[in-house]
Amino acid sequence: MALIYIVRHGETEWNASGRIQGHTDVTLSEKGRRQAQILGRRLAQVPFHAAYASDLRRASETAKIILGERAVSLETTAQLREYQKGVFEGLTNDEIERRYPEQFAASVINDLDFAPTGGESIRQTTARLAEFVGQVRQRHLEGNVLLVGHGGSLRSAVVALLELPLEANWKFVMGNCALSIVETYSDNAVLRLYNDTSHLQGMR
Repeated sequence: MALIYIVRHGETEWNASGRIQGHTDVTLSEKGRRQAQILGRRLAQVPFHAAYASDLRRASETAKIILGERAVSLETTAQLREYQKGVFEGLTNDEIERRYPEQFAASVINDLDFAPTGGESIRQTTARLAEFVGQVRQRHLEGNVLLVGHGGSLRSAVVALLELPLEANWKFVMGNCALSIVETYSDNAVLRLYNDTSHLQGMR
């Protein structure tokens, strides 16, 4: 049995202002770094045997803060990146609706194959994450594994790990520096914890 600790990156200034990030390499805000430090303290006694993070800085920095001084090599990978959002990146929802009204209307319908110009669909992203988590499960049949990524793509990772229908992507939400845990076996995966932000309660 292995335990996969799944963490969304800490908050960024773009999160706070409602801007779509996608593949844009936005860094953590000061609040995001504090969130990662708090989660790092919560997980301080967990002996991680492997750690993976999106190669975008908001995720890789979160992972490094959580790992602290542990002698664990962090592997960064583009496979854990957020959905590529194409022309939506850098814009708020209001700006998208004004500039790309037809694409905005299409984006709020549950369509697995919709992608903004230059972006990825949920179907494409879930396929990418399914390949990645399949590799992780094969490599780590036992031990504790840390995965740090993004709200959208990590939902796809959970859907893939639990072998849920693709439509389940719309049934999950994930907060900044939230913790989720999936217990994996050779023939099954069990959701033990999801979107837990109790460690952030009372944070200023």
